[in-house]
Amino acid sequence: MASERTVIIFFAGNEVGGAATHLVTWAKALKGADLDYRYRFVSLGDGPLAEELRQLGMWHGAVAGTAGAVRDLARELRRERAWILHSHGPRMNILASFAASRGGALWTATIHSHPRYDFEGHRLKAALFPTLHLWRLAHARGLFVVQPALGDVLPCKTILEVPNAFFPRSPRVSREMCAAEWRNRLGLAPESRLIGIAARLDPVKQIDVAIAAVARLAELDVHLLIAGEGRDRARLEAAAERFGVRNRVHFLGHLQDVRQLYCGVDVHVLPSKSEGAPTSILEAGYYGAANIGADVPGIRRMLLDGEAGVLVPSGDAEALAHALRGLLADPAARASYVERFQRLVLPNYTPERMVVAYERGYTVLEEDAVRSGWRLPANFEQTR
Repeated sequence: MASERTVIIFFAGNEVGGAATHLVTWAKALKGADLDYRYRFVSLGDGPLAEELRQLGMWHGAVAGTAGAVRDLARELRRERAWILHSHGPRMNILASFAASRGGALWTATIHSHPRYDFEGHRLKAALFPTLHLWRLAHARGLFVVQPALGDVLPCKTILEVPNAFFPRSPRVSREMCAAEWRNRLGLAPESRLIGIAARLDPVKQIDVAIAAVARLAELDVHLLIAGEGRDRARLEAAAERFGVRNRVHFLGHLQDVRQLYCGVDVHVLPSKSEGAPTSILEAGYYGAANIGADVPGIRRMLLDGEAGVLVPSGDAEALAHALRGLLADPAARASYVERFQRLVLPNYTPERMVVAYERGYTVLEEDAVRSGWRLPANFEQTR
């Protein structure tokens, strides 16, 4: 190890979805890498993400409560002599901003989604927390973003990009066999066509748009497989009933192994109103599903302005149905999109690139802080 400069990574122990995948991928990539920093992963409470990092040997403890979390996190910063506190998630960012001030460390965060949409569907939280979050983000030394457009809405002058990534695993069976397994499991005809989405069931994902699109494909025996859980499930089930397609929309719940979904569907859809750099698109393309996504900055960038997947206007069920109808009828077009995605997109989103981006970013933040007059607390041992 080149130095003992310590970074504490602060996250919610029960985090799920893309941010959780990002953290797990990063933690795995750190193991055995040649690093300039020492990393300590600390969670707010326990949960599936904390447990996964614990199993990787990368979880170093938890803090609890709200006011207590700020106090204990500041204490952890001093005990570890950490130079940088790096948080993930809106609530964690708010807590970390105060803890870093008390603990004398530099504070940064990774922004995975548009701050204005983080509490969509919660009326009281949506009215309060985005404003509070953005106010605290203005106190960050700098912020990491998973795609550049997010930097345009952040109150911080130093914006650093870090790519999303995942560790792919070999498919368990062929795509044809996987699709047949899903048809058998769901009691579908051999000629049924499968499309899918894997996401938390949250209003920002606009999964109801995909349900409405399926309703417009009445002439096709097409089924939508939805993997994920969340507070929006009851509303989405009601939407499937209202559109008359409850028998063609299948809520699978949480899938421990999303390969099952991506290997079995012809097309992956992501109709979100906002995205950072969705891991689901990376995974779907890797496992051979053609991507259709809403034309929002994070998806547009990942699909290379439509070269590596189909873009449709956000919220437009008719346009999504038209795109699905075209791709389902054209296997050559699907294969072409998948080939371009795997060749042009995937190499830019690797765990190794993620590690390098973070370490370079930390150096930028340190150098900027020193130029601004920041110094380590007196009881910290300078190791450079």
